[in-house]
Amino acid sequence: MRRVFFILASLLLGVPAGFSQTEEQFSEDLRESSEEHMREELGVNPITSPSIAKLLNDLEIFRPIPIKLIEATDHSASFGNRLQTALHFGSLVADGFMFTLAERPQDIQNIGKELIRESKALGVGGRLTKRSKSLFELSDKGDWVGMREELVRTQEDVEQSMMELHDEEMAHMISLGGWLRGFQLGATSTVERYSEAKAKILGRIEVVEYFLDRLDTLNPRLKETEMVMVFIARLREIRLVMVEASGQTLTEAQVARLKKLVDQAEAVATAKVDADGKFLEKTKL
Repeated sequence: MRRVFFILASLLLGVPAGFSQTEEQFSEDLRESSEEHMREELGVNPITSPSIAKLLNDLEIFRPIPIKLIEATDHSASFGNRLQTALHFGSLVADGFMFTLAERPQDIQNIGKELIRESKALGVGGRLTKRSKSLFELSDKGDWVGMREELVRTQEDVEQSMMELHDEEMAHMISLGGWLRGFQLGATSTVERYSEAKAKILGRIEVVEYFLDRLDTLNPRLKETEMVMVFIARLREIRLVMVEASGQTLTEAQVARLKKLVDQAEAVATAKVDADGKFLEKTKL
């Protein structure tokens, strides 16, 4: 009942000029309560949904950064469907986070420009203007921690905009794109320099299970396209390797298998497809 009251109040009450700090805080609490309710209704909450901040912060352990893999990526790639665009947006955020760890300000600014372009393609570009300006300013100052925080807020803003448009499917896909890219970078780093600490981060089966569950809720027509079916198949294979580990730390051999599978999953996510989701080019998928 209290949540219902908050939601109704947030719709009925305005915030006139001259409000005291207490009243402004009350208004902010109303807004947050309304957003929390909406996220729960759409199946997004702290219990079921991995925090993008947590997922990105986990990347800090994967040093040295596999910078060659990031440099070889076409960040300016564009896609003719919302699913791949959403996945690519999340991937850009993950790469931007890695660039902050490598302290490469110009690359971060380039990522920021691509994020603006992709957010416009998703139909939510207006909300990113302030964030992008802040990201560029922080980049000029060399505020690496601030840039990481801003990248997290950027993704959260776009996901929130998608949910406000009742496009929760694509909001989940943005998070999935960020996790998948981070997982690929982490697996690459762990193969190059194995450690149990890195392997433990990679072995969190609950995360891949969450995203498989989200993929299962996609529109049936989308889920039955060639691209999505192959993509889901690769994630299921990733899960099987984790199941094989039976809760133990992944071995070097298992990490190598995961790297191969996540490389294939990323290739699927960025593959050229037609309007029906069929692959246009033969590639190792």
